[in-house]
Parts: sequence; C-alpha cells; structure tokens
Amino acid sequence: MTLSQDLRLRIVDLVKTGVSRRQAARQFKVGVSSAIRFAKQAETLGHVKPKKAKKRKSCLDRFGTEILGWIAEQPDLTLAELRQRLDERQGLRVGSTTLHDWFVANQITYKKNGTRQ
Repeated sequence: MTLSQDLRLRIVDLVKTGVSRRQAARQFKVGVSSAIRFAKQAETLGHVKPKKAKKRKSCLDRFGTEILGWIAEQPDLTLAELRQRLDERQGLRVGSTTLHDWFVANQITYKKNGTRQ
C-alpha cells in the first residue's frame, strides 16, 4: 500500500523539527521502517515521491513476436483462439486473464468497430 504524498511530507516535516523517526511513525500510525525510509529519501533525493514499480516479466514475453504475427495474419482472433494456438504450437498453457494482462502490459489493443465486422 502506498502512503499519500501529504502524509509522507508531514512525517518528514515532523522529523525535521527534531522528533525522532520512531516517534513520528508512532504519531502518524505508520511503520517505523516507512518513516525512516521517508526521512532518508528526503535527505538524499530531496523528495518523498513513491518509486516507480518495476515491470514484471511474463511467460508470454518470449512468444510476443509470434503472437503479434498471428494477430497480423488474422486480426479478429479471440483470446481463446490465441490460447489454443499457444498450447498447440508452443506447448504453453495460459489462462485468458494471463493473455489479457500481457496485452495490457504491452499496450496492445484491438478496437472493434462496424467496418471490421
């Protein structure tokens, strides 16, 4: 869970007034390690913004070009059909949600419209 920017700043400001990091954590009801981390980050970086999350790797990443090739050949493939092809041709069984999440993570979209139908 990410704590709000406002709360992070209030913790850092309190620590700057001389209150210990542990007391600041107790006062704002956050973890001691979080208060320590916020104060240290403010000293070293000058801000307390949350770090960006690292992109998680997917088991589908290595088959990305093949999946995109299938879609280029037949643009109206469904997730079920893509799952079936992955199983038949690569021996990889994945769920529809896994496949959908891979498309979202790689910003691959397909907009249905009247012309394509």
